[in-house]
Amino acid sequence: MTTKKEILEHYQNGQRFYRNVDFGNGETYAESNFEEAIFENCYFGVDFSNSNFRNARFSDCNLKSTNFNNCDLIKTEFINCLVEGIEFGKSDTSSLIFENNTNFGTEVRIDAKTNKLTNFTLPLIAELYENIPDFEILSDHLSDDLLYVVFGDLSLILSEQITELKKPNKLIIDSFNFFNYLGAKNNKEIDNLLVVGIYEGLYWSKKCNDLSRELLKERTKEVYEYWMMNGNIKSDY
Repeated sequence: MTTKKEILEHYQNGQRFYRNVDFGNGETYAESNFEEAIFENCYFGVDFSNSNFRNARFSDCNLKSTNFNNCDLIKTEFINCLVEGIEFGKSDTSSLIFENNTNFGTEVRIDAKTNKLTNFTLPLIAELYENIPDFEILSDHLSDDLLYVVFGDLSLILSEQITELKKPNKLIIDSFNFFNYLGAKNNKEIDNLLVVGIYEGLYWSKKCNDLSRELLKERTKEVYEYWMMNGNIKSDY
């Protein structure tokens, strides 16, 4: 095992590259300087609080239970790392580059307000949750990196609620307003997402179809009706 003394001497001697180094030797590295250091496939799980990692890079590292509280993380990079139990505390993470890092197998990002890890959410899904808050509450958020899965889950909920309720609730109204907003973009990829992710789950029911055609507007309604007659799941209601 590499000792703390050897690790720090390596840096002090002008070396900036660490590969396959195990920092987990039971010692603290608080108040250390690793500015511009590069860590590749290293193991940590140590206390780095009050340390300097400006312009440093961590790639393919095991950072489980590592403490980066009150550190200088200006333009620091975390790429393809395991980050279960990582702590950023009061550190400024605004310029930190954080890509493809996983927490128990799920890609995560850093919440800018709390510095806590949250599941990675695709921009369009984040927009969906913002516009349909009642669905965000119902969602388990396990598939927030999979567009068609999340839209499919929404379609199932819409189908159930439309058929069970006497009149549309807030979730239904918010959903169709959001679909109209997306449809107005005149984007074929978004059209396909709506058809496959949402509409195909509604075509089976006359009640769902009737309400959809009532709430969808202009171009969005045209796309809905076209694929209702010509798509994989046809409806003659």
